[in-house]
Amino acid sequence: MRRLSATAAVLTAGLALASCNKPSQEASAPVSPGQPTAPVPPPGPPATPAPAAHLTGFFHQPGVDLFGYYFAKAPVQFGNFQLRELHLGTAEEFASYEKGQRVSPNYAPVMLEFDDVTSPERENELGQPYHEVSRRVLPKAYRVTADQLSFYGEDAVLGEVSFEGQLDAKALERVQAGGEEEPVLTGTLAAMGQRLNRVFVWFGGD
Repeated sequence: MRRLSATAAVLTAGLALASCNKPSQEASAPVSPGQPTAPVPPPGPPATPAPAAHLTGFFHQPGVDLFGYYFAKAPVQFGNFQLRELHLGTAEEFASYEKGQRVSPNYAPVMLEFDDVTSPERENELGQPYHEVSRRVLPKAYRVTADQLSFYGEDAVLGEVSFEGQLDAKALERVQAGGEEEPVLTGTLAAMGQRLNRVFVWFGGD
């Protein structure tokens, strides 16, 4: 009888110990080997610098005649300011400018003209309407070749202004020779932190 009681006591102690070592129901369940884990998202793309923001110096391919006014086929507007035209000078004006010979402090062989569309309209001597308030952006740097145009400037209102474009030399040659209007320049104009893609046509002036 004493031996039976001792055996029962040992069994009771073992059950109590096993109960103490039993895992809690609140413990997180282990991940099974075949269970997929959530993918780690890739890092975001690096910030894209503004077009032509790192452009330096003035360069124009000698002998290339791009003189004229380039008008966007669709409106290009930043805030209240709408692009009127992109102007390119003669080969001689480019050469003089790059030698430091300025025709005027308000003129460059590459420049952009913007109109404040909220300002009053007037008429010039030819009867053409224009806005009283406009801004002319001159270059701090440019690179112009027969098939490429890069421009960088700064303005107190428009901020950093840049243009990166591809010229269609054959199309420009056709239009300059009197052909029908067609796109001659495709590019991206940036100002006020915005970037707009546009196509441009050419006008030789009056």
